Amino acid sequence: MSLNKKLSLLLLALFILVGILLALITRYSSVQYNLEITQRLNGSIAMYVAAEEPLIIDGKYNEGALKKLAHQAMVINPTVEVYLLNSQGKVLSHNLPPETVVLESVALGPIADFLSKDSRRPLLNQDPRSPENNKTFSVAKVTHNGVEEGFVYVVLGGKKYEELANNISKNYIMRVALYAIMAVILLAFLIASLMLMKLTKPLTYLRNKVISFQQASNDSQVNYDGDEIQQLNMAFSDMSMRIERQLQQIKNADQARRDLITNVSHDLRTPLASMQGYLDTLIIKQESMDKESTKEYLAIARKHCSRLGVMINDLFELSKLDSNIINPHLEAFSMAELIQDVSMEFTHQANEKNINLTMELLEGNTNVSADISLMQRVLENLIGNAIKHTPEDGAVKIKLANQDDSFTIVISDNGRGISEHELPNIFNRHYRADNTSKENSSSSGLGLAIVKKILDIHHCKIKVKSILNHGTQFSFSLPLAA
Repeated sequence: MSLNKKLSLLLLALFILVGILLALITRYSSVQYNLEITQRLNGSIAMYVAAEEPLIIDGKYNEGALKKLAHQAMVINPTVEVYLLNSQGKVLSHNLPPETVVLESVALGPIADFLSKDSRRPLLNQDPRSPENNKTFSVAKVTHNGVEEGFVYVVLGGKKYEELANNISKNYIMRVALYAIMAVILLAFLIASLMLMKLTKPLTYLRNKVISFQQASNDSQVNYDGDEIQQLNMAFSDMSMRIERQLQQIKNADQARRDLITNVSHDLRTPLASMQGYLDTLIIKQESMDKESTKEYLAIARKHCSRLGVMINDLFELSKLDSNIINPHLEAFSMAELIQDVSMEFTHQANEKNINLTMELLEGNTNVSADISLMQRVLENLIGNAIKHTPEDGAVKIKLANQDDSFTIVISDNGRGISEHELPNIFNRHYRADNTSKENSSSSGLGLAIVKKILDIHHCKIKVKSILNHGTQFSFSLPLAA
């Protein structure tokens, strides 16, 4: 659920709660206000009733006079109920029907508060007819010859008042209040939703940009659940992990570069030193050396010069591949023909070691889609390595197979093989296996690294299988040409 929806629902719940509290507070305030106004306006009713005629004389009450005065009071205000109490609060008489059940006595505390000049309003006390409800009242002392005989106790919110009040609340007041509160809540919710939408819009835009950036990366597998903040938090965590991983890769690459420079510098120094030594010898002893020795020294110097050129060319080619300035020019060409052409280059080299170089090719259309010059370099490196690491009287085989919508090229030999612990490292730059022969010291050590880089930019994977002292097999696949 989005952050906007969450905040909107939270605000809606908050507005509903505030509306309920407002309705309760309004109702309570209204009731208290009405009670206070009623008590202040009708506070003198009991005094008029008590002053009209003597109601209690020497402990005896005049019920007829009470009925008459109560009837007059009810004509003026039909909601009042009049009670006659003695000085202890006991109910002596009332103006209600005879069968009405009333309390025997009324609490005197609120009566004393009412008669006090500094009493607050509204004051509530027991309703003898409904003892579970406290109501506003009016009270006055009943005296005879200066002696306090009792009280006239008038309930201002009697049964009729309750019926009228409840009826009005159900039919009008509460309905109007409820409609007003609902309208206010709805209006406030709409305004708040528009404000939240505007406030969260930049956050949503940022979330979408970050997720789009993350999903554009092939190695991002984050499942984005929750609101925008939670999604940004997950994206930030994923990006921080990727940055840490990339920094580590940069450190590893930098260390590999340092190692490569160290190793290559050492390998470059060896042929250069040898070539310089032979040339210096020729310069020093040129007058005393015969032609055969001079020719031999020049041939050795030329051999080291060629080795130096191979190393430099491989380093230059690998640096171009690493810098991504080489974009493969995809075209359709016959892989069988390219294998035949490249194999012819190594026929003499294979014959010198009495190595049986064979090809198992397909007939018909063997067109693939790739950069022909780069694929030629891949085949040259793989076939050359196979011949170099295969002893005399060995065998090197090149096979072309059809695999659904691609052609698979397999180059295998029965040479020295590669140990299991070395296999993961053979494509590293300038890595040379422990069992590399001395006669292959002219290699730059970058051949397999170049092969892997070329196949990487073709989005192909190279596979290798090897058993020590039994041989090695390299294979890769190229898509069919359209």
